[in-house]
This record gives sequence, structure tokens and C-alpha cells, in this order.
Amino acid sequence: MDRVLVEKRDAGAIAPVGSRPGVPRLVAWAALAGAGLTVLAVVAMLLRRLPTGSRLAGWTYPYDRAAGEWHVVWPALVVAPAVLGLLWLSRRLPVRFDRAVVAGWFLAVIPLQLLLRRYALPSLGDIVVSDRANSFHSPSQRWSIGEFMGDYMGLVEQLPPHARTNMPGKTMLYFLLDALGLGPVAMGVAVLAVANLSAVLLWLIVRDLTGDRRIALYTLVLGLFLPGALYFVPVLNAVSPVPILLALWLHVRFLKTGRAGYALGLGGALYLTVFVEALPLVLGIVFAALLGVALRRRETSWSDALRLAGFALVGFAACYAAMWGLFGYDLFDNFAYVLADANDFNARWRPYGMWVTRNLWYLALAAGVASCVMLAAAAFDAVRRRSVHPAAVLTLSGIAVLIVLDLWGINRGETVRLWIFLAVYLQIGAAWLCARTERFWPTAVLVSATVLQAGIGSAMIGFVRI
Repeated sequence: MDRVLVEKRDAGAIAPVGSRPGVPRLVAWAALAGAGLTVLAVVAMLLRRLPTGSRLAGWTYPYDRAAGEWHVVWPALVVAPAVLGLLWLSRRLPVRFDRAVVAGWFLAVIPLQLLLRRYALPSLGDIVVSDRANSFHSPSQRWSIGEFMGDYMGLVEQLPPHARTNMPGKTMLYFLLDALGLGPVAMGVAVLAVANLSAVLLWLIVRDLTGDRRIALYTLVLGLFLPGALYFVPVLNAVSPVPILLALWLHVRFLKTGRAGYALGLGGALYLTVFVEALPLVLGIVFAALLGVALRRRETSWSDALRLAGFALVGFAACYAAMWGLFGYDLFDNFAYVLADANDFNARWRPYGMWVTRNLWYLALAAGVASCVMLAAAAFDAVRRRSVHPAAVLTLSGIAVLIVLDLWGINRGETVRLWIFLAVYLQIGAAWLCARTERFWPTAVLVSATVLQAGIGSAMIGFVRI
């Protein structure tokens, strides 16, 4: 199957983004408009004028600093040139160094991310140990893994708020970090590193689907500096994209190779997704879109699709059986409990009609204002051109996920945090638009705007309370 895909790509069915001597008008205007709106948003943050919720609608984030504290800008002014320098160098390295480039970004980005959060309140360590901000650490100190998972539904009412209303996978991460002997500050840095895996997985997905190094690289960098993730880390919503993006990559690998091992792994990754946080399963629309396109192009047969579903079901069932056999833990009972609690909370506190529109604005706080402008331009162009490029499929199916998720109403408010998994995925559309030209400046403008928004937002707004 790999040979067939390579032949079709060579024939133009999956062509790399075309290079132009100049910058396409759509790319230039979208980059400049996104940067301009980001500057306005950042100034509004510094003057405490940017809306950060609605008391009438049942949720708001307070500002942590007084208006006009312009000194909090300097970390972003230091980080942005460093990121652009690394990005410029990464673009120029030969293809054989691609994996080394990604490994280098994964290691080098953490100090830059920590510097960007220089004025964020409270500290990583304080967030880790706070039951109000992060209820997943204290259970790992109170019970052993066997005690915790062996009687989870009996213990759930004793857990602090966030741990009680979430699946236990997040708490299990802290069992692992505690087993490594890490203290609270080191745990916070470790969570940041795990969250960065979502950007690496996006790089793998985009590279495997498009064969375009530039789109994959830009997606990686935008994912590493996602404002929403940097606002909330080490709160574990920053980690929530990792299982579903792992599942999506395994899905892509099966579509390319037809190997049963990838489908079995997909089933296990889907179990892990529910075990950590079930909401990202809405990205199943993307899975279906990629499978549908592969079937339509006859790159995958119906028998392969049935094999994919069958082996994925076996992988999921194996994980379910293992957890049931080891601990007596029932994933479906736990999920039903969490879903009922979420529905009850919304019915009592969060009116649907107010948030179905406001949520879209708060997605821009998570994904980056500039990225959202670029995403909208990329989606418009894909529809106008009826593009069949794999990046167009990823972009438009991501927009479909956003529409379904917003109209569904399961999340009302707090989407800066709850939609981090979608915000990081939607960076693909912005990266695809930037990759339309070999010129560096549109990407430099987009990345700089993203870094600036992440740094100023972290310093000014109290996204996390302890």
C-alpha cells in the first residue's frame, strides 16, 4: 500500500504545497490581519479590557495584574526571536535530519516555554499540589495504584472536585510521576514535556499524510507554543490531546500500510483516550473523513476498512479486559458517571444559548487569534478550490469537529481549557496556509503573534487558581 501511495503522490494526487516566487495575496492578508488582531488582543489584555468570561453566563477568569504592567512583555520579546532563529535553521536542514530536528525542538522548547511563563501565577509546583487547581496529585499520595483502581467507583465520592468529575487516567499519570521520585516542580515540568508530545504527534500525522516537510514543521512549532496549553500547564487538559492524536497517527499508519499492529494499537489508544478524557473522541469525525477519502480514492479497500474496525475493537477489548481483570475497573460505568455529572452541572449553571456563540471567541484565546484567522482563510480557500489535498481534508474535518462540538453544548464556558485538544489540532490549517510560499515572513509573523499572545495571556490573566 505504501508503494501505491508513493506512485499516486508522484502522479500529483497527493502533491506537496506548490512554491511560488512571491507570497499569495490570501496568505499575506491573513498573516497581517491575524497579527494585527493579536496586537489588539494583547494590548486589551495589558489594559485589562479583553473579555475573559461572563458572570451572567456562569464563568469568568479574573485578571492577576493591574492594567499597564508593560514589563511582562519582555519574555515574549526574547522568546520570539529565538524561536524564529530555530525555525529558520530547521527549514534549511536536509531531509535526512528531520527526526533530529524534531528531537531538538522537543528538548530545546521547554526552557523557552518556561521563560515565556516567567510571570505566570501561580508557579508550576504550586499548581501541582493544589486540590483546587489540580486534584489529581493528592490521590496519588493517599492511595496505592491497587487501592485506587481496585475500588475506584467506591472511592470516587471521596476525591477532590476535578478528580471526582474526570476519568482516572489523569490521576494515574501522577502515580507514574511519583514512582519516578519527582517533586512537585519537576512534575510540572514533566507534564509540560508530555503535553509537548501532542505537537510531535501532529508532525508525524501531517508528514505521513502530506509528505510536505514545511507543513509538518510549521504545525510542530505552532503546537509547541499553543497559547491554551501554556496558559494551563500543568493542569492536565494540556495532556488530553496526546492519546487521541496517538490514535489518529495509528489510524493514518494503518491506512498507509494495512498492518494489523497499527489497528490493534489504535484500539488501545482509543481506550486510553476515554480513560484520560473522553471529550476528544469527537475528533472521530477526522478519522471518518480520512477513511472515507481513502475509500473513495481506492487507496483502501472495504475489506481493509473492516479489518481496521475489527482489529481496533480487539485492541480496545483487550485493554478493557486487562483493567477489569487486574482491578475490576469498568470503563463504561465510570464514563456514565462522569457524563451524568457534566450534564447535571450544565443544566444547573451554564445556559446553552449564551455559550454556543461565546465559546468560539474563547477558542481563539486557546488556539491563538492569528492561527484562527489563518485557519479561516485556509478553510475558505479549500472550499473555493474544492481542494483534495490531505491538509484540506484535515482542515475541513477539523472545522466540522468544531461545529459539532459547539452545537452539542457539552462544554459551556471554560473552553480555553477544555478545547485545548481541538485548538492544537486546528494548527494544521494555519500551517498549511503558511506553507503555500517559500517566503519566511508570513510564518514568522504568525509564530511571533502566537508567542506574544501566549506570554502576555499567561502573565495577565488568572487562568489557574489555587
